[in-house]
Amino acid sequence: MNNKMKKFNSQEEMNKYSIEIIEDELRKKKTLSIGFSGGKTPISFFKLLSLDTNIDWSRINVFLVDERWVPFTHEDSNFGMIKRTLFDKISIPQENVHRIPYFNTPKESLLKYQKDLKKFFGTNIVFDLLFLGIGSDGHTASIFELEEGLKDDDVIFTHSERHPHLRISLGMKVINLAKRKIFLLGPEKLELLEEPLDTNLPFTLVEDPEFLYYTK
Repeated sequence: MNNKMKKFNSQEEMNKYSIEIIEDELRKKKTLSIGFSGGKTPISFFKLLSLDTNIDWSRINVFLVDERWVPFTHEDSNFGMIKRTLFDKISIPQENVHRIPYFNTPKESLLKYQKDLKKFFGTNIVFDLLFLGIGSDGHTASIFELEEGLKDDDVIFTHSERHPHLRISLGMKVINLAKRKIFLLGPEKLELLEEPLDTNLPFTLVEDPEFLYYTK
């Protein structure tokens, strides 16, 4: 694992740096494709991002890295959280927001998201930026087991007894195709990065990641 690690003295510093990454990438490209994850750590990032006036959201397409199979009005929905903290507060074209839909069956939801990804990206799904997290059990996206991470599918179903709800997630193949994979981490996750890395943890399957973390 080729670790690129950057330390910050506060979560706000880390969030500001993360926003600068988006601004910098947008200066280099006409359009940008970004995948956002859920969780508690990025909430303050989304809130700060919603206040940024330098970003032209009409040039950005936002996708979800993973989602629980629940309505977006459910308190556990990743999309619902990102909608409240970011999308509702910025001027972004509706067609630039690509959520994992909630249909009658999980299979319908997965197939629709897979279709949306193919329609936007074509055969090869290559994101410009993915913002990821790590769970206390070492999962990333909604990939809880190494076996799930080794699947060759673009989008996968996952489930863990440790976590409620069936999940729909980008597969590790798609995650690793992304041009940049950026982990946002709080101090409680740092022990997972200590050498030697526990290669039984799914996040270690991510190739060439960048780790941003704060210590207070």
